[in-house]
Amino acid sequence: MTDLEKHITRMRDQLDAAEPPPGHMKRFRNKLKQQQNPVRRINFRHALQIAASIAIIAASGIWIIKTGNSGDKVAVTNESVEFRETNSYYVRQVNDRYEDIEALNFDSEDEKEMLLDELSSMDQYYRELLKELDANPGDDRVMNALIRHYKLKLQVMDQIIEQLIQLKNINTDENENTEI
Repeated sequence: MTDLEKHITRMRDQLDAAEPPPGHMKRFRNKLKQQQNPVRRINFRHALQIAASIAIIAASGIWIIKTGNSGDKVAVTNESVEFRETNSYYVRQVNDRYEDIEALNFDSEDEKEMLLDELSSMDQYYRELLKELDANPGDDRVMNALIRHYKLKLQVMDQIIEQLIQLKNINTDENENTEI
């Protein structure tokens, strides 16, 4: 037995003699509820970081298309089959990331909606590339731009997911370290 336990055992009669003042349990429950359901605030710094990342990726994609640099070309022998397979792979990857983001806890629904709106704005660029591919079937530059767009979008989404997980861990650590 530790010294504290011995002291409590010795002083038990004196410690159990006093009753808490009236309303104590009600105040205690209210404080406990406040700690269990803390007021959530939108973290604008975090939202700005996400928006800036998306803006950088979108600008990079536009710049790549306008300059026409082929960069790291994807070798395509049977263009339509391989491109469709590649396209479907990236579509699955992007959809998986969307599901991961949907599953994460946000401070508010507004923050989640803002993030998903920013990500869907990147899809406008994707639709423009698809129109360009329809106009110029088999154009390596457009196919490579689509693939680069997917890669960039996946990088942004991975970064967002990583930041949200880090933020969640920081908030969890802060809540665990709060003393009663």
